[in-house]
Amino acid sequence: MRTLAGLGRLVRLALRRDRFRLPVWLVALGGTIVGSAASLPPVYPDQEAIDTYASLFGDNPALVAFAGPGHGFDDPNIGVILVNEVQLWTCIGVALMSIFLVNRHTRQEEDEERTEVVRANPVGRHAPTAAAVLVVAAANVVLAAVCGVGFVALDYPVVGSLVLAASFAACGLAFTGIAAVTAQLASTSRASLAFSSVALGAAFTLRAIGDISGSWHRWLSPIGWSQGVRAFADERWWPLAIAVAFTFAAVAGAFWLSTRRDLGSGILAPRPGPARAPRWAIRPEGLALRLQRGPLVAWMLGLFTIGALYGSIGQDVDEMIEENPTLAEFLAQLEGVDLADAYFATTLVLQGLLAAGFTISSVMRLRGEEVAGRADPVLGGPVSRWRWAASHLAIAGFGTIAVVGAGGLGVGVAYAIVSGDAGEVVRLVGASLVTVPAVLVLGGIAVALYGASPRLAAVAWAGLAAAVLVEFFGELLRLPGWLRAISPLYHLPGVPAEALRPAPLLVLSALAVALVAGGLASFRRRDIAVR
Repeated sequence: MRTLAGLGRLVRLALRRDRFRLPVWLVALGGTIVGSAASLPPVYPDQEAIDTYASLFGDNPALVAFAGPGHGFDDPNIGVILVNEVQLWTCIGVALMSIFLVNRHTRQEEDEERTEVVRANPVGRHAPTAAAVLVVAAANVVLAAVCGVGFVALDYPVVGSLVLAASFAACGLAFTGIAAVTAQLASTSRASLAFSSVALGAAFTLRAIGDISGSWHRWLSPIGWSQGVRAFADERWWPLAIAVAFTFAAVAGAFWLSTRRDLGSGILAPRPGPARAPRWAIRPEGLALRLQRGPLVAWMLGLFTIGALYGSIGQDVDEMIEENPTLAEFLAQLEGVDLADAYFATTLVLQGLLAAGFTISSVMRLRGEEVAGRADPVLGGPVSRWRWAASHLAIAGFGTIAVVGAGGLGVGVAYAIVSGDAGEVVRLVGASLVTVPAVLVLGGIAVALYGASPRLAAVAWAGLAAAVLVEFFGELLRLPGWLRAISPLYHLPGVPAEALRPAPLLVLSALAVALVAGGLASFRRRDIAVR
């Protein structure tokens, strides 16, 4: 056990370092999941509405790929709808939480050379990895407990609720093990995140192929194991054992790999770069693009794919809502408008909120470069603070337009295919761009906070969480109008269901510019963070 010496102290250190980060993850995920569960019974109040949902969603391959296999649709209940609505995306959410947190306490610690300081004490070789795994595993169990209690409190069947909640923890544990392995394979934190993200993408793809074709491929995916529990539909527990066994095997593999590499290096050596950089890359703008082009492309592809899912069911919206007046009221909340357009107005707001994730993370790149000390050599040359910051903010701004447009393009192309009207592409791309000013306001908040202090920049994620709460649970929670008005997206016209009103867009754009200008002014006055 000498290789685990100091484990308890490292667990306490990890909990102290994440005393704010962990609650944010748990509240955001738990609140969204339980809130979604609370919103379903009013929308599907009787068996007729539940049967209509199952008949419309059960045989659509696109929905199977992006929602799940539809276990229980032959004898549907409200719990089956809950599984179909939240399980897949919750699994992705807990997987991302596990990946980011494990990477933070393993590979990132080595990159920043803090592991060397820790290991200089009587600390075993495997203790840092074991501490990260224990903390993240505990976070997944706590999240599952919160969801299970919430489902039961909302009068969902007890057994199904517990099985569904356990499936979330199982998926999170599996990706905890995967992240522990990639931290040993990769030589940098960014590469470790990339490997883990590829594993998540492969898990999603294998599950989708297996669910659509009914083949064995789903059993190669941790997400498929979680969905295999068949919550609220003849539940079975044994797929959870697969996830637990895989987690133990992956963690053991990570321990073994750590004995085959030097501290600070990875099993896979990084590919050497070119001897000379291209001229565009030696400018601040080129460097910012080089650093952010990978995430930008990934976000564009992700939003396009999600948009294609929404667009692919646009033809079914009228039928679905006509059979369920309660859903019509919940979805549109508008009178005298086309129900399909009301549906698209709602989905485009959702995509705007997702795009805000890119915007904030792109702005946060400034913080990462500064805190890691990589901004110092750039600013030590003939580059002003304003130009360095503006180069990254330009990528954030134009990237936001590209990401939002990609989401609208996905909606438009898919809806044009199912409706046979090519003109829908231009119309829905234009409607999606209406959300850009509101998204940039959320990015501007991140800039203002970063300009004041790098430590405050992460608070911008709380602003996004508040916007999500207001947009999707404001009506359910009966929030007053003044409170809902804190979300920039609340002020947008409901395009394409409503006519375009330029005034709110101009005000939001001016507010975004003011926030960015204030953040840059604060940044120029303060000291650069000392590493």
